[in-house]
Order: sequence, then C-alpha cells, then structure tokens
Amino acid sequence: MPKQQALLAWTLQGYYQSEEEAYNDFNGRWRGGFAIQNLGPKIKYDEGGRENFLPTNLRLGGGFDFIFDQYNRVNVTAEVTKLLVPTPPVYGTEYNYTDTNGNGVYDEGTDTLGAIENNDVIIEGQDPNVEFLPGVFQSFNDAPGGFSEELDEFTWALGAEYLYQDSFALRLGYFNENELKGARKFFAMGAGFKYTTINIDLSYLFSASKVQSPLENTLRFSLSFNIGDGEYTEY
Repeated sequence: MPKQQALLAWTLQGYYQSEEEAYNDFNGRWRGGFAIQNLGPKIKYDEGGRENFLPTNLRLGGGFDFIFDQYNRVNVTAEVTKLLVPTPPVYGTEYNYTDTNGNGVYDEGTDTLGAIENNDVIIEGQDPNVEFLPGVFQSFNDAPGGFSEELDEFTWALGAEYLYQDSFALRLGYFNENELKGARKFFAMGAGFKYTTINIDLSYLFSASKVQSPLENTLRFSLSFNIGDGEYTEY
C-alpha cells in the first residue's frame, strides 16, 4: 500500500486600512496588504516520483476608496504577484575536446570535439535542486536572463468597483502576465447583488492574449449566505 504524504503549508499575511479622511470633494480611505501563500516543504505525487515545489507566491496589493456619500463609493485596487520557486535554468551538454591553441575555450574549426563528458550541465541560471526555504530566496535572483527576466516573472492586476448602498456593485479588472511566463492576459467584468442575507456575484472573463486560455469567454457566478445575528459596521 503506497505511503500517504501529509501536506503542510503555511500562509503569512497582513492587512492595513486607514481611517476615513476628508478631502475636497469626497472622503477617502487607504488600504494595503501582503500575503505569502503555500509556504511549505516539497512534496511527491507518488512514491517513485520526484519532489516538487509547492506553488509558493508573494502577493502585494494596495487600494483607495473614494467615498462620495453614504450611498456611492468607488474602490480602486492594484496588485503584483511573484512565484517564489526557483526558475528553471538553461541546460547544455559538456564535451571533451582537444584544446589546440591552449586558450582554455573551444574554438570551432580549430579544436576537436570528443566524447560527451556530462549531460544537463547548467550553463545559465542556478541549480534548482534546493530545499523549499532556500528556494524562496533564490527565486529573486536565479533567472537565466538576469534582472530583466526576474521582472518578467511578476504578474500584475488592476481592478475597480462601484458600490451603491452596499447592495449593488459593478466591477472591472485586468490581469497581465509576461508572454514568456505563461502569457495570461484577460479582462474581467462583473456585478454583485446583495439582498438581506444573500449575496450573488457574476463575472465574465475574456482573453486579451494571443495564447488561447481555457477560461476564455467564461461566465462565472457565486452564491453566498451571511449567517449570524451579529452586525458588522465598517468605519
């Protein structure tokens, strides 16, 4: 009988929301937060398989609430996300060769290649076979393309929501991922309705990428219930 492997993962997160402040034509409130998700040791999906990193990621977000009156509010939000696992390096093949002129490098047309010395030699990047915690720190500086490729590994998203009387909402958002790191790019439109203890949310997603997505042109909805006698008042 195959052994069962327990999955242990942590989430570290924090959130800040300022008090409501008065501006010239509206009141406002700042929001900010972070989350490190799926932080934990590597796992095997079967007894004979290789160890895999959990999809650990860092999310940073912030926003501002435009409070026009007791009925109308507009919330804007921005978020960036970084996958905290090592970037796969670029591998090559190492050969024996005859160094004719003794300069220490292979010169095509002058030196002679011999037998293969080693396969899967890392020629760019760093060794990804590390434990999960060193892998988190390594993920910030191990991209074969250097700092520019590290920036390409960040995804970012923007969102806006209009809220009327905390009972009706209209939403619009955009998500962007680099073409070489997954190429997910899409817009999302949505609406939300609240009636007594029932919340209904709808969203429609359409892709802005040349790469076809299985979520393209999909309509999603959720239904939730608020259970409890306590009343929550947002300051």
